Amino acid sequence: MSLDIKTMNAAAEYTRLEDKRQPFHTRAKDASKLTIPQLFPDTEDTASTTYSTPYQSLGARGVNNLANKMILSLFPPATAFFKLGVNQLAKEQSGVSDGDMQNAMYTVEKGIVNEMEVSQLRSVLVDIIKQGAVGGSAVLYVPEEGRPRAYRLPQVGVKRSRSGVVIKMVLKESVNFLELPSDVRNSLTDLDDKERDGSKDLNLYTLIIRDDEDKYQVIQEVKGMKIDGTEATYNPEDLPYVFVPFVDRNEDYGRSYVEDFIGDLQSYEGLRQAILEAAAESARLIYLVKPILTPRKLQKARSGDVIQGGPDDVKVLQADKRLDVGMAQQEAEVLRTDLATAFLLDSAVRRNAERVTAEEIRKVSQELEVALGGIYSTLANVLQEPLVRLYLKRLVKKGFIKDILKESIELEITTGSAALGRGTEFRAIQSFMAASVELLGPEVSKFMNIPEALQRMAYSLDVNTGDLIKSQEQLEQEQAAAQKAELQKNAVAPAINAANQQDLANKE
Repeated sequence: MSLDIKTMNAAAEYTRLEDKRQPFHTRAKDASKLTIPQLFPDTEDTASTTYSTPYQSLGARGVNNLANKMILSLFPPATAFFKLGVNQLAKEQSGVSDGDMQNAMYTVEKGIVNEMEVSQLRSVLVDIIKQGAVGGSAVLYVPEEGRPRAYRLPQVGVKRSRSGVVIKMVLKESVNFLELPSDVRNSLTDLDDKERDGSKDLNLYTLIIRDDEDKYQVIQEVKGMKIDGTEATYNPEDLPYVFVPFVDRNEDYGRSYVEDFIGDLQSYEGLRQAILEAAAESARLIYLVKPILTPRKLQKARSGDVIQGGPDDVKVLQADKRLDVGMAQQEAEVLRTDLATAFLLDSAVRRNAERVTAEEIRKVSQELEVALGGIYSTLANVLQEPLVRLYLKRLVKKGFIKDILKESIELEITTGSAALGRGTEFRAIQSFMAASVELLGPEVSKFMNIPEALQRMAYSLDVNTGDLIKSQEQLEQEQAAAQKAELQKNAVAPAINAANQQDLANKE
C-alpha cells in the first residue's frame, strides 16, 4: 500500500519525534551555556530573551574559531571546493578532448561557486557549523532560487535508519498569518484574534517522508490544514532539505563536538568563577578600628585633619588566600591549554591575509582531519556533496549547463581533500613535460599535443583559458597564412631578382 502523505498529521508526527529529541536538546543547552548561550536558550528565543553570561569566553572563542576554520577548509572563498568529472564512456562518445572537457567543467565549477556566493550561502553555513558543534544537528534548506535557510535542533524532528538515511523528518517554524498566500488565509477559520491580525505567529510544519519507492514526499501544514501547492516528490539526491549531523554515531540525531569536552569546560567555568569572585572579594577595602576611634570619625576625616587615635588603632582587613587562589589559577591554566588545543585556538597555520593559498587551505584541512577525528570527512559527505548537487540543479534550471546535458554527459563529484589536489596534478604534469623535453629535446613537439598540455596545466591551477590559449583552428589558420605568405614570397623573389639584374645591365 503506497504512502499518502496528505492523510498524516504533521503536528502529531513532530510531537512524537520531539520526545526522542529531548535528551539531545538538553545536552545542547548545557553545552550552549558554556560556549554561546544564544544558540540554545533555556526558554523560547524572543526579542526580550535574557541569556546567561559565562564566567569565561574560551568556549565561545573556541566554537567561533573552529567554525571559521571549518568553513575556510570546507568552502574556500572564491574557489571551487570540488572537482567535476565526466563518465569516461560518455566522454569518449562525445569526441571532446580532455582539455576541452576540463575547460567545460571549469566553467560549470565557477558557475556553481558564483551561485553559492550570490545566494549568501556562506553566512548560513557558518550558523550550521556552530549549531552542529554545540548542538550536534541542524538542517540546511536550499531552495531552487533565493537564499538558503538553517533550521536549529529545537525546530527539527527526525527518524533515521541505522545507515543514516532520513526516513522521516518534520520541521517546525513560525509564520505570520499575513505572510501566507491569500487562498490559505481564506481557508483558515480556526484562528483567534491575535493570530488573525498578525500579532501572534502560527506554527508551520514541513513533513518529509521517505516512501516505498525510496523517494521523498514533502508537504507543509498550518493549523492542521495541508497547504495546496506545497506537495512535492524528490529523488534522494534532489531533496532540498539536508540533515547535517556533526558527529554521526548511528543515532537519530548527531552528537556535538563540545559534548566530548563538556567536563573540562564545566571545570574551567567553575574555576574561573571562583577566581573572579576571590579577586573581587580581595579588591574590597575594609578597615578594622578600635572602639576609641569610631568608623564615622574615620570616614569623615580629610587630609590634614587631626583626630584622636594611635597608629595601631586602624588595621586593613586582608584575605590571606593567595596560595589557594594561585592553585586554582594553575589548574585553570592547564584546562585552558587543553581546551585551546581541542578547539585549535593555538594554531597558526593560516596567515592573516585576505587571500590564502590552496596549500594553506590543505594544511588546515589536514589539521582539522587529525584534530576532529574524521568529522571533516563526514561533513564532506553529508554537507558538501549534497550542496554541489543542489546548486548544480539550480544551474540546470537556469539553463546554465544546458549544452553539457544535451550531450548526456554524466557528472561525477569529488569533494573533500581530493578536490584540493590540483597543485599535485600541476606538479605531475610539469615534471612529465620537463622529463619529456630532457629526453626528446626540440623534437618533443612532434610527440606532444602542446595546446592540450597547456589546458590541463591551466585547469590544475584553476586558471580560465578562455581566449588565452589558441584553439586548433586558430593554429591551422595561422599556419595556412604563413604558408601562403611564404609561397607569395617565393613567387615574387625571381621577378625581383630579374628586375635587379636588368637595372644593372642598363647601367653598364
